[in-house]
Amino acid sequence: MSLSLNAKLGISAGGLVCGAVTVWLGVWWSLTQPAAIGTSAQTIERANTIIAAEAVAATTDVLVSRHSDGVLVSAGTENTWPIALMIENAAFGGVRPQSGLGSAQVIYELPVEGGITRFLALFAGELPNKIGPIRSARPTYLEFSSEYDALFGHAGGSPEALEAVDGLAVKDLSGLGVDARFFFRDGTLVAPHNLFTSGELLTKAREAKGLTEAEPTYEPWLFKEDTPVNDPTVEPLQIDFGSGPLYAVDYTYNPKTNSYDRANGGETQTDAVDGEVLSPKTVIVQIVPAAILAGDEGRVNYDLTGSGKLYLAQDGLVTEGTWGKVDRSSRTIFRDADGNRLALNRGQIWISIVPTSGTITLPSE
Repeated sequence: MSLSLNAKLGISAGGLVCGAVTVWLGVWWSLTQPAAIGTSAQTIERANTIIAAEAVAATTDVLVSRHSDGVLVSAGTENTWPIALMIENAAFGGVRPQSGLGSAQVIYELPVEGGITRFLALFAGELPNKIGPIRSARPTYLEFSSEYDALFGHAGGSPEALEAVDGLAVKDLSGLGVDARFFFRDGTLVAPHNLFTSGELLTKAREAKGLTEAEPTYEPWLFKEDTPVNDPTVEPLQIDFGSGPLYAVDYTYNPKTNSYDRANGGETQTDAVDGEVLSPKTVIVQIVPAAILAGDEGRVNYDLTGSGKLYLAQDGLVTEGTWGKVDRSSRTIFRDADGNRLALNRGQIWISIVPTSGTITLPSE
């Protein structure tokens, strides 16, 4: 159906220590007492079994939901300070395939000037060894970053965006300013499509900004376990941002991984770091009002506050719902048609911001 869019095991450390001491005392007592003939071997075997079980328990991680994407991770790593990076998606200049997108927890996508789409990739987990190309900021992307109070990485920006970075006290990481040491140029590519960063450099950036031990306070979305359908639809979810075929996107459900293989401009989109197909667990199509002209050079912004329609693709099904955002820094909340908050699958989330001038084609049911 084509639609034109004009319109979370826990074992305490104290408990582990006390339990282990108790076991060792019991074993020592049993081994130093006269044993009945025929029972010594059983006693020793039982003691060894208990000791082994305690050792396993002592080293077992307590797993909790990562705040950004719901993936179960070791306690203490679930709320790493996120870094939001502007990533280019031009269909020229050797930009595609980009590096590091497969490791992002959340990716936002929307068209900028000339209809060219650009990404904001949020990293709050393990960092890849290369990420980019890094490009300039636009005001709309600051709203995404502000939801997490993220460290915002970019290569300059429009005058409005740079003014907003200063005026809103955004945690800034500028690849063309004092933070240039946290970025590098790839000599095999031409500027401005050759600015990158890495996990090592971003780790140093967090340290330099005093964010290594700090934790942000944003509200996580709701998450759930996978519940794939037995007979999923086979047609892709298609998105046309109104930017032409080079920036059109297809999401094809992959029942083996319960995720959505992504194609961009008619070609399967991969990560240059590992060659893997980009395949988010959850795809959200967020419908917003038409673009707002912003200054010269055809730059545009989008209104992301208020509410509107959305389509959620996960588990092989597409669900219609609504999105709502109170103000610039508040979280965008996703609800179903009955007003209940939607629960997202654990894993990468890709959010496509589609203006009403775009078109989406839903899989037939």
